[in-house]
Amino acid sequence: MSGIIRLKSSLVIGDDSNSVSILGQTAPGGGILLTIDQTNDELRHTPLVAKQTHDVIVRHLRIRPRLPNSVKNVHAAVIENSQRVYFDHTSMSWATDENVSTYSNTTDITIANSIFAEGLNKHSKCTLLGADPRVPQNITFWRNACISNNDRNPDNNHYGKSCIEIVNNVFFNARSEWGEVFSQYPGGTPISYVGNYFKAGPSTVEKTYAIKWQNVESAGQPQIYESGNVLWAPPSKSLQLLSPGTDQFVVNRPPCPLAVDTLLAAGEAYEEVRGQSGAFPRDDLDVAWIKDMGAQGERGAGRMVVAPGEIPAIKEAHAYGDEDFDGMADSVEEKFGGVVGVNDAWEPASTDGSMRFDQFMEWLSQERIAGRYPK
Repeated sequence: MSGIIRLKSSLVIGDDSNSVSILGQTAPGGGILLTIDQTNDELRHTPLVAKQTHDVIVRHLRIRPRLPNSVKNVHAAVIENSQRVYFDHTSMSWATDENVSTYSNTTDITIANSIFAEGLNKHSKCTLLGADPRVPQNITFWRNACISNNDRNPDNNHYGKSCIEIVNNVFFNARSEWGEVFSQYPGGTPISYVGNYFKAGPSTVEKTYAIKWQNVESAGQPQIYESGNVLWAPPSKSLQLLSPGTDQFVVNRPPCPLAVDTLLAAGEAYEEVRGQSGAFPRDDLDVAWIKDMGAQGERGAGRMVVAPGEIPAIKEAHAYGDEDFDGMADSVEEKFGGVVGVNDAWEPASTDGSMRFDQFMEWLSQERIAGRYPK
């Protein structure tokens, strides 16, 4: 199956549906897109919600709500009160609140290799990673692109003893606020910014800051570690790393060990994000947003928007052959130690001890990114 799925209400991965994988790399043709384009009486307008669940994987999925900016509290995706959730190679846009957010006691979360673009003004936000928690959290935001969102690029507000890491991302064309750090919970937010590229664009105000402590109802002092971050702005604008008063909370080592084991220089991360982020194959929107970023050290394009755009058509195609219904393509099953005609995807693979199905899914993801699949 491939194409546009027009939901009437939120698709919820709930407490009775844990250990769920939505693997868009298996879709033929141009892949899968979720949208909601009409209101409902229950006000469930966020296309994808993971709520009170655990062990969830979402990959190669586009999520683009298409509701006017007068409809409040529309996210593309929300992770609420959940554990061990992994969003990878997704693309989200046109939310009237954050494009993606975590809420409540949500921990052990990774959001990676994704594009979050054009949140709708007047409440245009990239991501809120700490909303109303009651416990420490572990959250990794890694190799993503936040493009043409007003603020919350990202927004963080966590308990002490959390492990929050913002690593190797590109933050482009924010308007007024970039990385915002609140300290409204006991202990203050511990956070690491490593190897990110902050780039001003046409919509960016004349003077702003990449990392800003927000002294609002503070209950503790944040611990802010920063290393290897790069900033670029055209001559007419000023983008500085730390806002006044933020430097007093900078520490000389990460508040907790980084979970990311492969760190890139910010320039390398910029190229990695340009070439590898988002759901593949990229649709025309993602292609345009990545083009807006432009080359390092050069002006980009982009704009703030107040209404959703049009969703490009998604190419249809036949799914790969799988006569034994084990989820693996018969044409390459032997590559992973499987036997065509036998439902054996959950046996150990021929190398490294992981399951055949897992190895096949990772291979399939890489094939899509490289443009070799689907054909």
